[in-house]
Amino acid sequence: MKALLLAAALALGAYASCAQAQAVQQYEYVPDRIYPIRTGLGITTQIELSPDENVIDYSTGFSNGWELTRRDNVFYVKPKNVDVDTNLVVRTETHSYIFELRVVATDWRALDQAKNAGVQYKVSFVYPKDTRFRAENVAEKAPALSTRLEAGRAYHFDYDYATRTKLRALVPVNVHDDGQFTYIRLSDMAAFPSGSFPAVFGRDTQNGEDFVVNTTVEDGTIVVHGTYRYLVIRHGRHVVGLRRNPAR
Repeated sequence: MKALLLAAALALGAYASCAQAQAVQQYEYVPDRIYPIRTGLGITTQIELSPDENVIDYSTGFSNGWELTRRDNVFYVKPKNVDVDTNLVVRTETHSYIFELRVVATDWRALDQAKNAGVQYKVSFVYPKDTRFRAENVAEKAPALSTRLEAGRAYHFDYDYATRTKLRALVPVNVHDDGQFTYIRLSDMAAFPSGSFPAVFGRDTQNGEDFVVNTTVEDGTIVVHGTYRYLVIRHGRHVVGLRRNPAR
C-alpha cells in the first residue's frame, strides 16, 4: 500500500512539474515557424522577444477578441471571450514572428486547473548564435523619440474625449499629435503596473470596429505610431474614446 501511495505521489509531482514547465516556455526561433500561444480567460500571457529586437509593427486577425499591449520587446495578450482564436504577426527589423493565439482554459476555478489545461504564463525565445538583430547598411539612425513640445514644430491639440469610467487614471490629461505620432499623457501611469497597461486601438468611424495600433511608452506618455480620427483606450471594462477634430 505504501508503495502505491508513493507511486501516486510521484506521479502527481511529475504532472505538476510538467504543468509548470508548460506555463513558462521557451521556443527556439526558426524563420516562418508558427508558434502556439495557449491562453486562458482572465489570465495574461507574456510574449518576450529578444531585447535586441527592434519591433517595427504588429497585427492580429481579431483585435476585438483580445487585449493586446506592447512594451518594447514584450507583448501581453489576454482573451476577452471564448471563441476568439486568431493569429498575431510581429515584424521586427530583421525577423518576422507568427503566433497562433488559442484559448485553452475558460471555466477554471484554480490557477492549477488553468496550467493543467496548458495555459502559458510566459513565452520567450532562444536564437542561433549567428542571429543578427540589425539590418546591414542601415541608414543613419533616427533620433530618439521625444515627448517634449519643441519650438518650431507643428502640433495638433484639438482632441475630444468621452467616457463613463470612474477610473480617473485612465482619462488623459493631454492629447496631441505632430502629424506622425499621437501623444497620450495619463494622470498617473503608476496606477498601471507592468503587464496591466492600458491598450490603445484605432477606429475608422466613431462606432466602427477596433483595430490594433502600434504603441510605445516614453517618459510616462503613451505614444501611438500614427494619427487616427478615432482612438479607444481600454483597461479591462474601462473605456475612454478619443476623437481628433479636423484642423480649422
